[in-house]
Amino acid sequence: MNQSEIRNSPPASILVLAANTDRWFSSPEAYAELLYLEGINDVETAYLDALTPAMLEGRSLVLLGAADPEPEVVQWLIDFAYHGGGLICCAPGEALAAALGLAPLNQGVMHGRLPVALAGFPEAGLPLKGWIQHYSGAENEDHTDTIPLHDFDGRPTGHPAVIELAEGNGVIIVLAYDPAQCVYLLRQGNPLLAGCRSSGFERMRPSDLFEGWQDERTADWPTADLHGHFLRELIHRVWPEDTVLPWLWYFPDRADTVLIFTSDDDWSTRVHFEQLIEACETYDARLTFYLVQKDSVMDRAWLEDLECRGFDFSVHPDLPPPSLSLWDRTLNDHIQQFRDAYGQPPSPSVRNHCITWSGYIEGARIEARHGFTFDTNCFSLLPQGRYYMNGAGLPMKFADLTGDVLPVYQLPTQFSDETTLGGQGFGWSLNLTPDEGVELITGLLQRNAGQTASMMCVNAHPVSFATYSAPLWTPVIQFAQAHSIPVCDVERFSRFWQARRAVRLQPVPKDTMPDFSHLNLAEQGLSVMLPAARTDAGTRMVCGRPYVMV
Repeated sequence: MNQSEIRNSPPASILVLAANTDRWFSSPEAYAELLYLEGINDVETAYLDALTPAMLEGRSLVLLGAADPEPEVVQWLIDFAYHGGGLICCAPGEALAAALGLAPLNQGVMHGRLPVALAGFPEAGLPLKGWIQHYSGAENEDHTDTIPLHDFDGRPTGHPAVIELAEGNGVIIVLAYDPAQCVYLLRQGNPLLAGCRSSGFERMRPSDLFEGWQDERTADWPTADLHGHFLRELIHRVWPEDTVLPWLWYFPDRADTVLIFTSDDDWSTRVHFEQLIEACETYDARLTFYLVQKDSVMDRAWLEDLECRGFDFSVHPDLPPPSLSLWDRTLNDHIQQFRDAYGQPPSPSVRNHCITWSGYIEGARIEARHGFTFDTNCFSLLPQGRYYMNGAGLPMKFADLTGDVLPVYQLPTQFSDETTLGGQGFGWSLNLTPDEGVELITGLLQRNAGQTASMMCVNAHPVSFATYSAPLWTPVIQFAQAHSIPVCDVERFSRFWQARRAVRLQPVPKDTMPDFSHLNLAEQGLSVMLPAARTDAGTRMVCGRPYVMV
């Protein structure tokens, strides 16, 4: 929520602040997206130059983005912590670091590694993108805990990545890195490669932004999602002791994880479609079909019948070069063709033929202008990336370098027929056998269903399923059904995800069981996670912390 939206509401328990600078991704809204990802919506945002002492009243936590505020503001924030508030400072500047009792060393390292000793995190640590500042807290008497900073190769730097400080009745955590910048760089790739070609294949794709970018040691981990989970854990650590902060679970109807299933038309025949549809219905799976503009076999009557059976349909624009200059017009024409052919607008997600891209996030801007809210173009694709190329399974809104958050969620796609299986002659394929693919994908599903708490999106073309990939996808959806993992279309999940975003849960007194029935959460598939004091049969462990799921 921004200031104009909350004037008539109780103050949110969390205030997110950022400096108004030209630092990449440095808006309060960009930092707030990390909290929304975690189902934490009791949030207000403001720039530091608008902060007053009154804005800190009634808060439980302040998240301060990378900044070096003026002395008066620094004192307000320290006083806030001294009187029991939680304060998280990201990459503080020299004056702020000194005021917190740290020694700013005025040096650092570009890219590093954060060794997080929590269940569900990789042993190699989380990759840190961007500049990580060096601080010394050894002489601070209130210094209570640290997590060391490693360089990108995993060697200790001798400096902390996370520092915890006691301040009166409150707790301050200092991060030597910028979590918003880190997460967006992991998810969206290298901005210096915007519009560049690195793959060697025709047409730019999102993977062109990841040349030399993905961390090979954690390629099979959703590291950007885990950065969000880690920030949530830090929030619990600094939270005032008299209350706890509830948050909303990631998946509908208490599911441990979900698998989003999609299918690019690519001029498949009706027989091809029917084989894929039959497999889905056999194993209680549904998917989103992305239909080509010209010569699709899908007609209106068939589409309407399949919609009634739970399938979802949207457009699959073909954008050969010059892609960017033709994108808006081509997309507009395709939407109109869809309306004319099927008597309705496409569903709110979109994927381009050949996953064509342009620039850094300019395509998402164009999609937003046409009303789309989910983009599934970010395929993990060799040679630039594999598995979790974008470091993410959970959807998160795109943001530009100014920190402007777009109204379109990036939903990365980890596996597709042609990127996974061998024998088709594709240079971007992992060249796995079906058995190897099944083992890999079901193994990641199992990990996601544990304390890693992430998800995947996959793609099966009807023609590919009918001719070579059924031995991969049929066992995968069969496994999902056997393990109570929903396999659903993008539209269904997008409704859940946006309903989750709209619910604002406020802190509750410690050791109480609040009544959330007035929010009608179950009707929307939503579940509340309430931090618990101890582990027992009724709690669920997430990142090593017990929760009661309400």
